[in-house]
Parts: sequence; C-alpha cells; structure tokens
Amino acid sequence: MTTIKKIETALSRSVCGGWDRGFLESILSHLSQGKTLSLKQKQTLGKVLARTSAQDQERHTDWATIYEGQYEPSARAIAAYHIQQPYYKLMAEDILKGQVPERSKFLRMYDNKYSKKVLTQHQKAARYPVGTYLVPRAAFDSYRHAEFEGDMVWAHQNEIIQNFKKRGGFVLEVCDVIKSAAKGAKRYKLLPIGESTPIIIEERFLKKGLQSH
Repeated sequence: MTTIKKIETALSRSVCGGWDRGFLESILSHLSQGKTLSLKQKQTLGKVLARTSAQDQERHTDWATIYEGQYEPSARAIAAYHIQQPYYKLMAEDILKGQVPERSKFLRMYDNKYSKKVLTQHQKAARYPVGTYLVPRAAFDSYRHAEFEGDMVWAHQNEIIQNFKKRGGFVLEVCDVIKSAAKGAKRYKLLPIGESTPIIIEERFLKKGLQSH
C-alpha cells in the first residue's frame, strides 16, 4: 500500500481526529503535489498512522459506546472551556461538533486540573435563579468581565455596562457554558434596567441588590 493510500485509509476512520487529522491532511496535500517529506515529517507520520490503525479504530468504536454513555455531557462542558485554550483546542472543536474524541487524549483532558474546576462550576447549583435582581460587585471590571451576544459597537456596549453598574438588572437565564476555571464562574444572562439588550456576567462579579430602581 502506498503512503498516500495509507493516509487516505487513516483519514476514513473516525479514530483519526483533532491534530492527527490536520497533520495527515497536510501531509496528503504535500505528497499530492509531488513534494518529498523531511525525516521529521516521516517519523511523525509513522506515529500518527500507528495510532490510527484498524485495531485502533476497533477500540475507538468500543470506546464510543462508553463515551456517549458516561462522558459526553461533561465532555461538552469542558470542551466549551478548552476551545479557548491552545493545548486541547482541536479536540474541543471535535467534541463540540459531536465527534467522539480519541480515548487516551480525552482522558488526559478530562483529568486536567482546570477541567475538574470547570466541571465543579458547571454542576454546581446556580446561586441566583431567573428573575433575581442583581448588581455588580466592587471587583467587576467593565471591560474584562462583561460579555455580549453578537457584534455590537463599543460605545453601545459601554452604555449598557454603565447603566448596569448604576441600576443593576434581572437574571434572564443561567448560562450552560463555563468559560473560566475560577470559583464562581457560572455565567448569567442579565437584562439591565432600562435596556433591551442583555449582558452576560460571571457569578463571582455579582451580588443581590437591595431593591430595583
């Protein structure tokens, strides 16, 4: 079997994902143009093909049943965090697309200390239910701690943030996605009083207001 055929076969298997898939696609393009591989590329190619073999695909198929039954909801929760980080970004993208990640790499991500913190926050009950009137804590930083859905000019964002700082707002939704591994990272979608555009802020920067005004 030619090298190109070996690569195409590996790419046809669901066990080939994340960085491995991107590498094989790059090497396939390289070879299809008639270019030769460096010694390092050949060594890496051998390792990637070795872990995307028919035997690995068989193990991956068995793992898919375990993953979907035991890990998938938690995997999506931590993938939403890791997609922002460079190390597990490619695998996180696969998970959020609904693909089954490679077992050993996934378990390393799952047991990562930051993943554990994210899962703790994800599984923790929301402190503030929908309808709660909240105001920002002193630690709230307008420029770093506020999120908006969709594109919006900075001046409009700033107007909403300043209004929230003055008047507070009400919880519209407890967000499912956790984006940081800090304590109090559960996110809330709030509607500032007098505004029609919601704002998203983490729990650690919020507190109950005494009254709305």
